[in-house]
Amino acid sequence: MRLGILTDFPSVAVQSGPAIHTRFLHDGMVNRGHRVTLIGPDTTSHDQVPSDQAMLLNAIPYPSHPKVKIVVPNQLGKLWNGPKLDLIHGQIANQSILYANWLRRMHRTAVLNTHIIHLPSHSHFTLSDALFKNRLAREVMMEIGNAAERQAAGMYNDGDALIVQSRYMVDYWRERGVTVPIEVVGRPIDPDKFSRQPEADPFPSRFAQGKRLIVVCRHDREKALDQLIRIFDEELAPADADLTLTLIGAGHAHEALKAQGAASRYADRILFPGEIRHNKLVDWYAHADLFVYTSVSETFGNVVNEALWTGLPVVALNDRMGVAHQVLDGVNGRLIEPACSDTAAKFAEAVLEVLRDRGLHNAMAAKAANLSRRTSHPDVVLGRFERIYEQAIRRVHDTVPVPLSERSKAVQMATFAKAVGTWSVYAGTILGLGHTTGKLGLNRAEVEVLSGNSSGSRNAESVVQSGYAAAEASP
Repeated sequence: MRLGILTDFPSVAVQSGPAIHTRFLHDGMVNRGHRVTLIGPDTTSHDQVPSDQAMLLNAIPYPSHPKVKIVVPNQLGKLWNGPKLDLIHGQIANQSILYANWLRRMHRTAVLNTHIIHLPSHSHFTLSDALFKNRLAREVMMEIGNAAERQAAGMYNDGDALIVQSRYMVDYWRERGVTVPIEVVGRPIDPDKFSRQPEADPFPSRFAQGKRLIVVCRHDREKALDQLIRIFDEELAPADADLTLTLIGAGHAHEALKAQGAASRYADRILFPGEIRHNKLVDWYAHADLFVYTSVSETFGNVVNEALWTGLPVVALNDRMGVAHQVLDGVNGRLIEPACSDTAAKFAEAVLEVLRDRGLHNAMAAKAANLSRRTSHPDVVLGRFERIYEQAIRRVHDTVPVPLSERSKAVQMATFAKAVGTWSVYAGTILGLGHTTGKLGLNRAEVEVLSGNSSGSRNAESVVQSGYAAAEASP
């Protein structure tokens, strides 16, 4: 099969979930005998693209995050003569999908997209810290994110399928008007990293075994780690003198969270190790006792999957998205209703119950590992993708009886101009917004992403997609 992967991250110069998943998809499909072409911005100034088949396009660095590049679709000849493919799999949520959809009509190239980011939850990334404190500003940005997703539904419908990463997102996209087939496929785990024998205990010796709470994620607003620290300070630590909390990761809120932890009455029981390299995370998971999570913005949640794979039960808030898709209440963890008057108390009660009842803890741990292996092994995920690809290829031949390549040159060029022209407008708008907000001091100064580090790194995809969300609401 001749496959194309449409992505903002053809290399892993930026270590984000979509970049990691693109690398997995490319390598996995090549190893299964498919010919794979990466389509996206030219990022070779930061990192080599892991493919001898690539269509790299001119791109401009996003003003506040130079490693994130925005394609400027000005290579018209290259785009017109794009690769001849059986299918394009989009790992993206911007208007480059319009180009893929043009290739679909032009050459009967099947097109499907994976929903990779919940824009309403991430649209605030375009706001400065001062503006973020303004409720009206937050609400405006969330509505911009909602508008962008309604517009995305139309682009998805011009393809052959939409892939979502949790069962909850099926109804979500149906409500927003998606009519094409929707398939649910989670993200895989690398057994070489997370099934290996753990090494020495990385926790401080004063952190008692059997009492260790851990969370791994990017330290930023939507992860709600400030809420987790408050729950620990007000509910958990007073209830158990040996309980500890370890927060692995870095990000915009890292220093503020450290200050919050230092101000706690139980500061000596709160640990901030910083970034941990991805292949070392298994040591922390293996020597922890419970994974705790307060984010309600995950389309999937890689770190939850990693914890479950290593046999670590999870207590989390019921996000009705990616986390709730993975955590089955009472089976491999506990889910607590968010935003209730008793959320903190219920969260603490669940944590203490699982830690104090070792029989319950061990049963949840075993089910966590078993369920994760049934759904997240690379062979399971890749095999599922292949079946979806075959269905999409059959669908495009049924729904595009006469490709544009068999029609007049004028019709071909008109549809091409519309797709690329619209893409150009949105790319120009996001770059313009980035420069303008930077000059006015309205954006957030980005932190450096350490390539190769844990999923606690800043997810730069959010910067790109939030800009496109803002562009969607622009005149």
